[in-house]
Amino acid sequence: MSASSATQSPLQAFLHFLEKEKRGSVHTLRCYRSDLNQFQRFLADQYEHDSLIGIEGEWVRSWIVFMMKEGRSPRTIHRKVSAFRTFNRFARRMSYTDRDPSNGVSLPKLEKRVREVVPERSMVSLLDGSVFPDSWSGLRDRLMLTVLYETGIRQEELITLRHADVNVSRRNIKVVGKGGKDRYIPISQETLDLAETYMQSRPGESERLLVTDGGKELYPAFVYRRVNHYITEASSLSKCSPHVIRHSFATHLLNRGADINAVKELLGHSSLNATQHYTHVTTSRMKDVHRGSPLDTRGIF
Repeated sequence: MSASSATQSPLQAFLHFLEKEKRGSVHTLRCYRSDLNQFQRFLADQYEHDSLIGIEGEWVRSWIVFMMKEGRSPRTIHRKVSAFRTFNRFARRMSYTDRDPSNGVSLPKLEKRVREVVPERSMVSLLDGSVFPDSWSGLRDRLMLTVLYETGIRQEELITLRHADVNVSRRNIKVVGKGGKDRYIPISQETLDLAETYMQSRPGESERLLVTDGGKELYPAFVYRRVNHYITEASSLSKCSPHVIRHSFATHLLNRGADINAVKELLGHSSLNATQHYTHVTTSRMKDVHRGSPLDTRGIF
């Protein structure tokens, strides 16, 4: 343990580890900090214990019961307990503790969730450009949704995408994924042309490829609002997040017969198990495939 980490609390050391060594995204760090701070406040209120170290298994159980009484969904409870377990594994490696108080704790049963997918026909129709305003911000919105669907990148990866990450000669983009791992994803010439047109009219001098209406760096709520606005207009979905477009990207590729290992690499998954979650919606090939859509440009079949 370094001298600097020795002066930190176990929770501070864990968050520092996630940020500096695991290179977790801003969103990941925010979620861990929020979940673990909530548990720490619960321990202080209920047991007058102000640390995540040295707690009892019964305290973890009572936290779960407390969240259930609050009306938290089973999925949320699983996520929060998982955050503590990840912290506790770190704490054991660092010799802050030698046991896992969450071991053997029962969690509420999860309902099997069916991933929402935007129909391919709806995505192709949307990205033809007719619904986007005739302005630089309309170009930005069209480019944003095109890149999300054509590459399947995560919201955080989209936000941090720089203009310099677009390689015109190789027709790909460099994406910095989880853990700081780079991957290169092909994009179509049409998307490169769209990006060039957008850059010619974009205000400001940000190194980021996509910016807000004020020329500033994107943030998650802004991306969600723009995606939700267009997708709910173009499809029957009542809500749509950037992650739904990522699901759609993977599902449509697998429906077309793409190799699951190729899709895994495009998505930046570390394990094939994560990619296999998409296969439950690919039991039959989609009909009326639109040739010339962004998904046709990858050359991975």
